Formats: sequence, C-alpha cells, structure tokens
Amino acid sequence: MFRSFRIKISLLSLCISGLMLLAFGFFAVSALNRLGIDRIDRELRALADTQVRKEKSPLHWKRFSESFRDMYGMAESKQFVVKATQAGDILHITEDWPDDLPQDALPLQTQPVPPQSSLPQDLYWDETRPQRMDSDGNPMNPPRRMTVCEPAYATLQGAGESWRAITMANEEVTLSIAINLKGLRTEISHFRNTLLIGVPLGLLLLAASGWLIGHLALRPVDRIARTAKDMTAHRLDARISTENVDEEFRRLIDVINGMLERLDRSFHQATRFSADAAHELKTPLAILQAQLERSLQRAADASSEQLEYAGQLDEVQRLKVILQKLFLLSLTDAGQLPLNVAAINLAELARSAAADVEILAPDRTLTVDAPTELIAHGDAHLINQILENLISNAVKFGEENGWIKIEVAESNESAVLTVANSGLPIPKEDQDKIFERFYRGDPARSRQTEGTGLGLSLAREIARAHGGDLTLEQSDGNLTRFVLMIPRLR
Repeated sequence: MFRSFRIKISLLSLCISGLMLLAFGFFAVSALNRLGIDRIDRELRALADTQVRKEKSPLHWKRFSESFRDMYGMAESKQFVVKATQAGDILHITEDWPDDLPQDALPLQTQPVPPQSSLPQDLYWDETRPQRMDSDGNPMNPPRRMTVCEPAYATLQGAGESWRAITMANEEVTLSIAINLKGLRTEISHFRNTLLIGVPLGLLLLAASGWLIGHLALRPVDRIARTAKDMTAHRLDARISTENVDEEFRRLIDVINGMLERLDRSFHQATRFSADAAHELKTPLAILQAQLERSLQRAADASSEQLEYAGQLDEVQRLKVILQKLFLLSLTDAGQLPLNVAAINLAELARSAAADVEILAPDRTLTVDAPTELIAHGDAHLINQILENLISNAVKFGEENGWIKIEVAESNESAVLTVANSGLPIPKEDQDKIFERFYRGDPARSRQTEGTGLGLSLAREIARAHGGDLTLEQSDGNLTRFVLMIPRLR
C-alpha cells in the first residue's frame, strides 16, 4: 500500500513506540495502584497496631475514632471508618457509617490469637494488686501487653466506592479500620488522563522524528536519483559525490560511479565507431556510385543490365543517406553537431518545403497557414531537413486524395511549426517508439515506402540540439499531427 520508505519507517517507529508506550502506561498505572495500596496498608497497620498492642478500656475506641479529626481534619476524617468488637459484640462503630459500605463486611477474617497461658507471666497484670482508675474508668496502672494476630487486608467494594480495610485482633478486641480509596483512584485517574494526552503527542513527535531520520538516511539515495535524472547522452560524465556520505552508502555510490564510468567509455566508443564507420564508408560508396553510373551509361537502353545497374545505384544512394544520418546522429550523441545558428524565417522555410508536396503528391489538398514572417534562431539547413522529413512522412503515410496542413505560429519564446495529415493513425503501441532509431512499427510499411527508420530520430535530435523539441501531438481517428518547437529570435 505504502510505496514510500519514509512513510514506512515513520509508521514502523510509530507502531513500535506506540506499543512500548502502551505497555509502559499499563505498567505505570498498575504500579501506581500497587504502590498506593502498599502505602495505605502501611498507614492502616501503623494506626491499628498501636491500638491493639496494649489493653484498652471500652471507652477508648470512641476517642480513637474521633482522633482522626485532629490528625487529618474534618473532611479527611470522614474517609476513615472504625469498628471495634469483642466476642462478637460491637464496642464501637463510626457514627456516620457510609451507606455504600456494608457493616457486616468488617471485621475481616483473621488467624486465632494464641492463648494467654503461652505468654510470659510478666506481661499480665497482677490481679491481686489493687487497681487505680482515672475519671474515665481506665486503669492507671501500666496496661497489659496483648498478643496480636497477623493483620488481614482486603479491598471492599461498595456502591460506587472502594475501601481498603485492615483487621487486627488481640485476646479481647478485634479492631477494623477502613479508608476510602477515592483519593487513590483520583490520583490514578489524573495520571491516566495525563498519559492519554501525553502519549498521542509523544507518538506524533516520534512519527516526525522517524520521518526526519528517514529523510536524513535517504539523502544519499536522493543524490543518486538526482544525478541519474540529470544524466543524458550529452552528460555521461556526471558522477555521484561521496562527500559527507555514510560508509554504508559509500560502497554503493562507488559501484554506481564505476558502472557510469564503464557506460561512458562504452558509449563514446560506440559513438566514435559510428562516426568513423560512416566517414570511412563514404569513399568506397562514392567510388561504387561512380562505377555504377558509368556502367549505367554504357549499358544499352532498356536492357536488363541497365535496369540492374539502376537498382544497384538506388541501393547505393540509400546507403549514403543512411550513413549521412548515422554520422549526424553520432555527432548529436557526442554533443558535437555543428550548428550554423542564424536568424531564419521559419514561415518562409515552411512555404518552401510545402512546394515539394505539390510535386510529390499532387493528389493531396495542401493548406499552409503561416504569417509573412516568423524569425527563429537556428541552422537553416538542419531545420529544413526536419521539415523535409515531416512532409515526406505526411506524403508517404497519408491517405491518397487526402489532405496535408502546415501551420506556423509563435508561443511564448518559441516558434511552433505543425505538420498534420489525414490517414490511418499510428498504433498506440507504436506511438512511444517512433522516435527510436531503425524502428518501423507497421510491417506493411516496408521498403517500398523508402524509409530507413532514422528520419524522425534524427529530426528530434536536431530539434533538441537547437534547444527545442519534436513531438507527436496527436494520432487518432483520421489525423496525425507532429509539432516542432525551436527558440524564437527576440
């Protein structure tokens, strides 16, 4: 689905980081809840342990329950409830017992307290010793130390509220204290909300960081792509710079530069071969043409020898045309096509080339739409060669008794010449290949059409050498149109 490496690495970092943050969030919330419960358990045990270690009078538990107001304040004291029982009878219970906490939920089940006989005798009061009592009925003698069982903890669920409770017991009294967990739940809720806000922002930052990392990591690839895009047949000497490139990409760039070096060398060798071969074959062909012309003159009129010499002379002429085009193409490939650039009247060249249509195809309806003068910048001989090729193709591949239209106009900074003709269109599968060298798409268009497959390729290279272009604008229905654009003289 996604074809961009930057998007993929951003999404990958986003998914991995998201899963890690999600796991961290669950762990953090769980740890915060667990630590909060442990803290509350220690606080409850500290409160309960001091009350059950020594003997207390029944009136003590009410004062103990009220002491929470002094320790925590009126509002916070309501978050605590106290219940003290003795042998199943309630000694004290918090007056404003919350409705959402069942009274029978406390006390919690605890382990039995060891019997008093197992304790050292000095831990008990001497019952024979007189006891002094204060005004509240508490004994004034040192209280007896009590045997305390292990505490029991539980989280109790009320109607919409949670309570953490502890129960501790000695030989006489079972004490239960519960605290509302609303404060802890509020802390956890705030922390969870902070995560819900912070995690998406963190993920966005991580996604942006992943995109940036991908962008920085792919800079050498972008550099390779730009170099490859700018490379043409005239710029095969371009190389990819290895400056400030990571070691992992340096080897790839070295390999690509080596390949470009070999391609450059091979291309120049092929270009030189084409130019040298075309140049070297000129002389033998000229000699062969001269000999055939002499033999043609010496042969009897209308004889078989004269016809044979005439056919061979036509083939030699065709070879000379091909060699001339190959030579020009090799020069354009090497960027050495000689241009005698001057101001030319493209409209006049079009009218001159149109005159050939009346000679080559008198059956065609010719229309020339051109201003009196349109000055362009180019080599008159080479531009005229393009026009001859376009008009020749319009005549050869147009329909009999059809029409040919030549238009000259200006567009922005370019002079535009259009050659259109009626006839069967170029097949769609051939339209992208007609400018390839030696390409002839329609097998029916064989040697009788006197084509070499080099005309359009050479015409486009000449146009590009002038800083313009030659394109197939339309070929459908009963119409084929070529457009030539060259710089206009300003």
